[in-house]
Amino acid sequence: MPTLFQTLLGPAFDALPEPVRRFHTLEGDFFTGGRSTITRSRSRGAIALSWIAGLPSPGADVETTVRFTPFARTREYWRRDFSGRRYRSVMEAAKDGRLIEHFGPFDLYFDLTPGPHGLLWSLNEWRLLKLRLLRRSTPKIACFESAEGDDFTFDIDVVFPLVGKVVHYTGALRELAESRAHGVASRDASGAGALP
Repeated sequence: MPTLFQTLLGPAFDALPEPVRRFHTLEGDFFTGGRSTITRSRSRGAIALSWIAGLPSPGADVETTVRFTPFARTREYWRRDFSGRRYRSVMEAAKDGRLIEHFGPFDLYFDLTPGPHGLLWSLNEWRLLKLRLLRRSTPKIACFESAEGDDFTFDIDVVFPLVGKVVHYTGALRELAESRAHGVASRDASGAGALP
């Protein structure tokens, strides 16, 4: 049975770099860790938005952990920790084929663009308490998942209308021993073979 991202991307999933495929073919809790570099605007609006959303604080070489938990292959629960600054969200498929990220009272609708160099997420729409918000209020959120060797890498940029750039963070993650200790297997794109 395909995972959430395999379902959303179809045959194009197979073209993604191996670490990206690995992170999106989970069968149980998957613990990852690495380092991040986080920059943030010094404007009051950006600081306030970051604080309200619990977004990472600025810093270089920030200790980062992300725990991925799939549910029945249709949803994924992501718990992120940037040196003690934590936030979480739930991913699932929209009926129209987009990815929804449930983030507190907000639902963020992303278009996914896969390719051999990685996976691009682009925010297309957002809703508050299920109510569609004005298009001109939609922030520009772009996330690019890729790979460096065996590491999963990410580059995320968040820009709000009127406020401007809020936060930009980049980093790399790899599987931690906790995954194996919990008996978690991640399968390759063909659906066979656990991680070594």
